[in-house]
Amino acid sequence: MSVQVELKPDWARVRFNSVEPSAEPTFADFHYFWLRHNCLCLNGCRHTATKERLIDAAVVPLEIRPLRASVETSSTDGTPAVSLVWAPIPTKDDTGKLVVSDEKEHVSLFPVEWLRENAYSFEREYSHELPPHDTALVTIDYSRYVQENGSLSEIDSVQYKAALFDKLQKYGVAVIRNRGDSTEDIIYDFIDPSADVIPTHFGRIEHLRTGNTENTNNDQLGYTNSAVRLHTDLCYAEEVPGFQFLHCIRPADVGGENYFVHAESAANYLKTEVNSRAYELLTTVPVKFDRRQANFQAQLVSPILRLSDEIDPETNERKLAQVRYSYFTQGAQTKVPFSQLREWYEAQQVWDKLLYRDDFQLKAELQAGDVVIYDNFKVLHARNGFSGPRHMAGVYLNSADLWEHLGAAKARAGSLEASA
Repeated sequence: MSVQVELKPDWARVRFNSVEPSAEPTFADFHYFWLRHNCLCLNGCRHTATKERLIDAAVVPLEIRPLRASVETSSTDGTPAVSLVWAPIPTKDDTGKLVVSDEKEHVSLFPVEWLRENAYSFEREYSHELPPHDTALVTIDYSRYVQENGSLSEIDSVQYKAALFDKLQKYGVAVIRNRGDSTEDIIYDFIDPSADVIPTHFGRIEHLRTGNTENTNNDQLGYTNSAVRLHTDLCYAEEVPGFQFLHCIRPADVGGENYFVHAESAANYLKTEVNSRAYELLTTVPVKFDRRQANFQAQLVSPILRLSDEIDPETNERKLAQVRYSYFTQGAQTKVPFSQLREWYEAQQVWDKLLYRDDFQLKAELQAGDVVIYDNFKVLHARNGFSGPRHMAGVYLNSADLWEHLGAAKARAGSLEASA
C-alpha cells in the first residue's frame, strides 16, 4: 500500500507504506493542532541555524484545520512526505506580542518516517464518526404512500411505519413531510389506539405559540417567539417521556427553523475524538435541573450524560443511556469544589461548541402539515427565534408504546412483501 493521508473533521489519518502481511502498524492518527505545532519548516516554526522550535503551542488554535493535504516526494532524499497547507496564524514576536504573518498560506512537510517515529496513536481501535447531519437521510414523504382517494392501503401503511421504525432506530429522528392537518390522527402513526400520549403539567397536547391560552403553566420559553437553544425536554422529571413529536400547524413568517443533534453520537465523538476528560466530567458531575414556574416546581439531580448500569461487552465500558441537557432549567452548580469548577465549565463549553458545529446538526424548516419526531433520550432539539404566528403542536409518547407499534408494522410489512 502506498502512503496516503486522509483528512477527517478533527484529525488526519496517515496510512504508511506496508507489505501485507506486516507486523508494523499500518496507520496512525494525528490531531491537526499537534501537526501545526510540530511543523518542521524553517520559515518561522524552527530556527534556521539551530533547528530549535520557535512556534509556541499557545498560539495554535485547537480548532485549526488544514486547507488541503497531499503526499509528496522529498526533494532531499526522495522519500515520501505528507504536505499540509494551512491558513496563516498569528505568532509571537520577540516581545511576546501576537503579530499577524503576511504569508497567504503556510506549508508543513512531514517525512513519513518522522511521523511514524513520533506517532502517538497507532491503529486506534475505537473511533466515532460525526453525528448524522444530512436532513435527507431522516426525511419521509408521506404523500408517496397515499393513494389517489387519500387513503392508505394496508401495505402502504405498514411500509410507511416500517420506514419510520428504521429512521428512528438508526438516527433517532424522522422528518415527515405532507403528513396532514390532524394532530390527533398523527398520534396513532406512532402508537396503538389502545395506548395514549403522556400528559405533562402543560397538558395533553402542547400548543407552542405566542399568546397560548390552551395550556396550563405557559410561562416558559416555548410559548414565546424567542430562540430556544439545544436541549432535551423535562430534564427535571423522574420519568422522562422517550419521544416527542412536533406537528407544524403554521410556520412562522420569518425564522422559527428547527434543528437537531444526535447527542448520543456527539457524546461518543467527544469521548474518543475531542476530549475524554470533558466526557468524564459530563458523565459523573451531578447537575441540578430546576423547573420554577408560577404554579409548578420540580427538581432532579443527574449528570448531563447518564451512563447505563450494564457493561458493553464489546468495549468493556458503560454505554450512554440518556442525555439530560437544558440550559434554561439548569440550576446553580453547587456540587463541584472551588478548584475544579473552572474545569467543569470548560467541559460544558467544549461540549456546547461541538453541538453547534454545522457538521453536527440536522436542520429542518417545517411547513404546515409536516411532522418531526425525535428520541428525547438521545436527540437534542432547538428552534430559531421568529416573527409571525408560528404554531406547533407538541406531543409526548412512551418509548415502549412506540417501538411496539412500529416494530409490529415493520414485521407485518416484511411478511406482506414476502408473500407478494
